[in-house]
Amino acid sequence: MSDADGERPEWMDGGGVPVPPSVGDARRGLRVAAVAVVLCGALAFAGWVAFGSDGEAGYRAGPVPGAGESALPGPSDTDGSSPDDASPVPGQESGAPSASPSAGPSEPPSGSPEESPSLSPSAGPSASPPAGFRAEEDPAGFTLAVPDGWRRTVEGPSVFYTSSDQATMVQIFELHGPEGTPYESAQEAERLAARQRGYERIALERIGQGAMDPAGLEYTYDSEKYGGSRRVLDHRFTASDGTMYAILVIGPAGDRAGQQEIQQAAVDSFRLS
Repeated sequence: MSDADGERPEWMDGGGVPVPPSVGDARRGLRVAAVAVVLCGALAFAGWVAFGSDGEAGYRAGPVPGAGESALPGPSDTDGSSPDDASPVPGQESGAPSASPSAGPSEPPSGSPEESPSLSPSAGPSASPPAGFRAEEDPAGFTLAVPDGWRRTVEGPSVFYTSSDQATMVQIFELHGPEGTPYESAQEAERLAARQRGYERIALERIGQGAMDPAGLEYTYDSEKYGGSRRVLDHRFTASDGTMYAILVIGPAGDRAGQQEIQQAAVDSFRLS
């Protein structure tokens, strides 16, 4: 059956059987709905791949000091405001970079023994903190020595202990990501930190011979908030339960000796609760 022009009317199906217009519309609607379901499924899978099965970005190398300096994150407890000099920024330092870490720098790790942030591995936690420090049993599940009078705050995955003038801080966080060793994590941290204004690497090195031995990263960058150069001493290591941690000391670039003393005390005394 055909019309005068020899073309099948729109209301006939492919076999020449008459189909009421309403049925044809319904079939077209079902096809559109099926396509929409497929597209939604594809988008959902893409999101799962990009952000993880829980829909949230996972932390890798950890928060980048200086990222988001203009922001002022609120405190998560009642003993002070969080330092915005090292607030976590997912995808930029404390966060979840979308790219896998590089295999490593093409040149050997730099830094002379005088410049290196090396900390000698201790046989175990110190029995007591040095003068001017206190042993802090942190609610996050670890104990370490921090300077007397410094105040604790929490921002995202990080615990901070900050000086009264807000100029220097200790930052502690767990490392969860594809990087399998402290050194690989330090390499990824450098890749992300290098985005900061005025970034300059001082040292990147392994501390010890074993794959799971600690690693150290030291660098400086220019801080708009503080109006000058800042120094970061970043020590990454494996705790007694196999979890990797980072202990950073961040402060004025000209106070390296003081920052080394603070980091040495924290690393030597660190233990899981």
